[in-house]
Amino acid sequence: MTPIRLGIIGAGSFANSPHRSAMEAQPDRFEIVAAHDSSPSASLDWATRLRAAAYESLDDLLASRQIEGVFITGGPVSGRFEAARQALEAGRHVIVEPPMAASAAQCDQLIPLARRKGLTLTAAHVRRWDHAIVHARTRIEGGELGDVALVKLAAAVGSLDDGPFGEGFDLFDAALLFNTTELVDVAAAPSLRHGNPSHALTALFRFEAPPAVEITMLVAVASTPLALPRLLAVGARSTLSDNSAAAAPVTGPFYEGVWRAIRERAKVPVLAAAARNAVYLAECAQVSSRRGQAVVAERLLKAVE
Repeated sequence: MTPIRLGIIGAGSFANSPHRSAMEAQPDRFEIVAAHDSSPSASLDWATRLRAAAYESLDDLLASRQIEGVFITGGPVSGRFEAARQALEAGRHVIVEPPMAASAAQCDQLIPLARRKGLTLTAAHVRRWDHAIVHARTRIEGGELGDVALVKLAAAVGSLDDGPFGEGFDLFDAALLFNTTELVDVAAAPSLRHGNPSHALTALFRFEAPPAVEITMLVAVASTPLALPRLLAVGARSTLSDNSAAAAPVTGPFYEGVWRAIRERAKVPVLAAAARNAVYLAECAQVSSRRGQAVVAERLLKAVE
């Protein structure tokens, strides 16, 4: 088994993340050999901690013959597109900490570029392997709840400063796991205090067929139970409710799948089209929240690559 040699873009953010732990837990699949951060001193500091070569510039890192792929994390979401584009142009596989880019339009540039280059492009939406989500999908798909009309998902976030593109973004990916029909419209609204978004953002997604999916980002301590269920599925026969405290993300299946996608040409565990669609949902929620009215959706990109 040959490990994939990775360069880290955003070394400071990566060093204390579950993604680092996941890769280091699979040393036969991943080897961190290079690191870059926006601050040269941080690049050197974190590269030393990661036992990797430090690069002051992204161009120098991508020029290294030691790396096969990159993991992009940290910094403003607006910078991820350009880093991913440069990496793909340089012939490197790309894993991005979600969101994959700042807009669906940016994703729509990256996806054909990766395909043309024969490279893997994915976003680390590891929350789709959370027990609550896997358990709910299994019960729903098995028919235990009957016809499901509504699925509600909630997550605690530290702040809403970045709106839907900040903490809690994985909810948009999770929403699309519970309905694969075409999106019809999106209605979103912040909880306002003195005219400013304060402690919650809620978005409702309606599809061509049930269930509708509602997500809520609530400013709260992540380790404590929320005042509302983290996951609620309302079916004709039964209702499922999960209000457990948030657990650490289940990262193993994603990274094992990435290794197989690159080394064995297997299907990537999170398709780039699916990551793009999550970005599009967040965009719709952002526009709807700002306008104070529902947004009619365009067609989602088919998650087949």
